[in-house]
Amino acid sequence: MAELFQAGEPIVMRHSRGNYRWAAPMRVVEDRGDFVALYLQPGTTYARMADASGSPTRDFVNASTLITSQWGENHALQLIRFGDEHATVLYWHEDTWEFRCWYINFQEPLRRYQRGFESMDLTLDLIISPDRQRWQWKDEDEFVEIGIPGGWYTHEQLAHLKRYGERLLEEAKAGAPPFDAPWPDWRPDPAWEPLPLPQDWTR
Repeated sequence: MAELFQAGEPIVMRHSRGNYRWAAPMRVVEDRGDFVALYLQPGTTYARMADASGSPTRDFVNASTLITSQWGENHALQLIRFGDEHATVLYWHEDTWEFRCWYINFQEPLRRYQRGFESMDLTLDLIISPDRQRWQWKDEDEFVEIGIPGGWYTHEQLAHLKRYGERLLEEAKAGAPPFDAPWPDWRPDPAWEPLPLPQDWTR
């Protein structure tokens, strides 16, 4: 087994496919080997794709330029079990720590590399209310209108992710892991500062 990362250790989480790139430095909250919890702090510098003019774009198929931005608005805690096709992300308001939602980010199963972890976002998301009783799909339009015509996805893949998401929703309502743990009460070490994105993060 690869050496585990230590709590508080900075790592890089990156998503890549073709010309698409997204990367952010995060702090390790927990690394059990088969499960990781990663914290993305407001003010952290991260990389995302842009169009040819350098403007941020949601057109992931045709994005061609890389820009850096600052992560804002939300504290984000990613809970990821190796082998899963999703991350469970908790979002809190940047200033008040009001718990906003459980956010299911569909993505390729997590992979380790020397500096952190790799995956690839699958566009579709599922937003679940803090009490786990209300929910909505997010970015299905981008999956269908950009991803499928661009050859990234298929209608069959969308159907698979929706069935998968419906199972996760039932687990959330039933309070199955990780929804059974007191993660909404988690707070970071007050000494932690926003992280810069390493210049050599692509290596």
